[in-house]
Amino acid sequence: MKHKTLVRYGGFLFSVGGARVAGILISSLTFPYLVRHLGVQIYGLWSYVVAICSFLGIIADPGLTTYVTQQVAAQRERGFELIPDFLALRLLSAVIAMGILLVIAFFEVRPDVRQLLRLYGIGILIVNLLSSDGFLTSLEMFHARSLLIVAQQAIYALAIFTFVRVPADVMWVPIGMLGSSALSAVTGWALMWQRGFKVPRILRPQLWKGILVPSAHYALATLMSNIYQRTGHLLVRWFLGDYALGLYAAAVRLVDLLRGFVIMVLYVLMPRLALAAKSEAGVGRLARFAFGVMAIISIPLTAGLISTAPLVVPWVLGAKYLDDISLLKWMSPYLLAASAASLFVGTILYALGRHRAYLACTVSGAVAGGLLYMILIPVLGLTGAGVALVLAEFVVAAAGYASLPRELRSLWKDPVIAIALAAALLMVIAVRSVNAYIPKVSVVVPVGVFVYVVSCGWFVRKWLVEQLGDLQTRPGT
Repeated sequence: MKHKTLVRYGGFLFSVGGARVAGILISSLTFPYLVRHLGVQIYGLWSYVVAICSFLGIIADPGLTTYVTQQVAAQRERGFELIPDFLALRLLSAVIAMGILLVIAFFEVRPDVRQLLRLYGIGILIVNLLSSDGFLTSLEMFHARSLLIVAQQAIYALAIFTFVRVPADVMWVPIGMLGSSALSAVTGWALMWQRGFKVPRILRPQLWKGILVPSAHYALATLMSNIYQRTGHLLVRWFLGDYALGLYAAAVRLVDLLRGFVIMVLYVLMPRLALAAKSEAGVGRLARFAFGVMAIISIPLTAGLISTAPLVVPWVLGAKYLDDISLLKWMSPYLLAASAASLFVGTILYALGRHRAYLACTVSGAVAGGLLYMILIPVLGLTGAGVALVLAEFVVAAAGYASLPRELRSLWKDPVIAIALAAALLMVIAVRSVNAYIPKVSVVVPVGVFVYVVSCGWFVRKWLVEQLGDLQTRPGT
């Protein structure tokens, strides 16, 4: 049984990791294609629309999904009984958000932005209402979720490559995104129904207060997260204009894609952390494993991005985005800060159901981010916006670490961190040496990966064997 459990969760990690890799490969094609064909200004305006809709999404989903998916992860079938009341509350809040969206669109001066707001805004509110992604994760249906993610991204990419040719084709971006997401959502609910997780056909309004109170904490936390993650888009457009917004949005999107690869292990461990919440030893082992894996991945990615930015930017984004080279170097620590924040706050505190601590951490990030954006953007321009985003994530990570249970405060002492740092240093030396003679991405990046893997591969393999063995042989995980 222990061996089967290890194989099962190894399969989950492989499935999520495979989907994440496939998603990154697809994004590595669609993202450069979009920024090149839409141009700096239109891509920036599209990112502005997405940022506005993300704030409206908080009104449409005031923490309800976050709370209910956590309950489903912790209680499974019993938690699934909350779905009818959850959907009723979500429908009411979505209608309110649509009304606000129409008001915002009415006052938008640019006709193309106004049209994007209406099309994408109303569409995403409906699609998010139908979304099944969080419930698939909570029920540990990782294989189904991974297949749906890859299929959704493939359909979206097909639409982009088929219909987007010039900046005027920007309307096909939300159409492709909404259509593929809706298909994925409906299929996810059908798969859960097939597995026996049927939605009860009864509303219990007496439960709504019990749902809304903790959900309000998560809603405020989501608002705070959007303030320090999305406010940069709004203020860059305000202070620096549409062109600078395009540069900033492209850089943020690139580092966020890389962060997604770092935190893929968290998607697998969150439901297990929720189940192990009553076992301090179980939570500790899972948290140490996740922290170590993230360090192994995020440290070389950060060092590598600093070293290869002059090659990566023209290769991925194109010659129009050369001004992003310096910005990406300043933003590279985002991979460390945002990954740590995702682990401490978005995974551990969330899985443990500590919604007040979760909220406090995001409030600290929002306050720090809001002040930093207002101060640094007028003074340092785009660099200030990037630095403000990174520092806000570091504040959230620090607050999350301070809120962890006492037994988890020693995570930073893991020896795998020192190993990753030493190997990353050797990687940077190798990358700089090769780049001096052969400045090509196709040569420099593989050399860096090879040096890093060879430098720490044996130690990491030994560490992984020890960690997996510990998770397998001890109860409570």
